[in-house]
Amino acid sequence: MTINYQYNSLTFLPDGTVACGATMLPRGTDVGECLRQLVEGQGVFAVCGVDARQLVRFLHENYIFIKAAGGVVERPDGKRLLMIRNDRADLPKGKVEAGETLAQAALRETQEETGLSDIRRGTLLLKTYHIYDLYGGWHFKQTSWYAMQLLDEQPLVPQTEEGITSLEWCDAAEWRAKLLHSYATMRIITSQVPDTRLFNSIS
Repeated sequence: MTINYQYNSLTFLPDGTVACGATMLPRGTDVGECLRQLVEGQGVFAVCGVDARQLVRFLHENYIFIKAAGGVVERPDGKRLLMIRNDRADLPKGKVEAGETLAQAALRETQEETGLSDIRRGTLLLKTYHIYDLYGGWHFKQTSWYAMQLLDEQPLVPQTEEGITSLEWCDAAEWRAKLLHSYATMRIITSQVPDTRLFNSIS
């Protein structure tokens, strides 16, 4: 599992593995200390020998757990949607509301934040995890990301009350390059979502 905080990331690895380019914390470092390093340090960190059950238990005992969902939206020509939110490249996403499935929340949030209504949801691409401090309370957010396809050309309408100032369509290489200079969560997405088309054709 990789947990992100702003521009930093921390990966919990199986014993005997090494993360290339990461600062390795001492094996078996206490979970609380690992997360302190994530928040107070700078860069990419990794650690081996942390029990997964201990990690999950610590997060649920010390953080407010939030489920969210979002989408990677692709046009029929293969271009992908990119937004600028609070001056950073981002993708549409938001909290799951009561009674919603993850897939339903992903589609609703994408529609609300972009103004696009004629889109279809595809497969689950990945899940990301990050922590943040909001009003003095620490939150642990799990976001499920789905492939989405625009079915018919529509105007883009940014949801400005959510800090979204612009929306644009980019080819896959430009989409990746811009997200790589954004938050750590966006970098994780670019590492796991390929440049190849998410949808081959409209069905």
